Amino acid sequence: MGFYEELSKYYDVIFPLGEEKLKFMKDRINGKGNILDLAAGTGNYSIELSKLGHNVVAVDLDEEMINKIEDKNKKEKTNVKPYKLDMKNIDNLRNYEFDAIICIGNSLVHLDNRKEIKDVLKKMYNILDYEGVVILQIVNYDRILEYNVKQLPLIDRPEAKVKFIRNYELENGKILFKTKLVINEDEIYNNCISLYPLKSKEFVDILKKLGFKNIRLYGGFDEREFNLDSFPLVVEAHK
Repeated sequence: MGFYEELSKYYDVIFPLGEEKLKFMKDRINGKGNILDLAAGTGNYSIELSKLGHNVVAVDLDEEMINKIEDKNKKEKTNVKPYKLDMKNIDNLRNYEFDAIICIGNSLVHLDNRKEIKDVLKKMYNILDYEGVVILQIVNYDRILEYNVKQLPLIDRPEAKVKFIRNYELENGKILFKTKLVINEDEIYNNCISLYPLKSKEFVDILKKLGFKNIRLYGGFDEREFNLDSFPLVVEAHK
């Protein structure tokens, strides 16, 4: 069984819905708009936003994640539209015009390089309605690179007998993200992917060049000030 297939079973245990994240989104999405949840995982935020009356399109590359969204849709009687789609191909959604686009969970830096990131952000801009907002969240790579951080905090869910171990290794300007999913102490699934360490200044420069405005950086979804020691980088930007 593959790593992501197994991860999908425990995704909601490892990454439960965060009320602060949801509030941050709700505070920035006006009216009953069209929302794109990009790299949506099992769709927790898509489902909650749909309950509020928004028209939500949820995109993820992993088929198991899409299946989870479809199951939740039926259970919650919501109307999320899930698509199995690479974020590099979101221009396929050009029939939609979104009032908000969400891409959280460090998903954006899974793209291979600056050009790919810029291309996807450009496609977000193009399918965003006038005065629409993007809400983006990655790990604070200013901190990772400055302090040569080797490990993210352990995610331990003893009630479910699940641990998620996350290590970083810098190699040729990229970060190798080595993860280990441990179930019942003896069932272990390993994965390694390459991440592009996008720093805050570079992030803002790309957004400005694409035409985004009113760009704001936060050190968390509680809206604390962003600085070198912040763990996440949360970005709000408008068209």
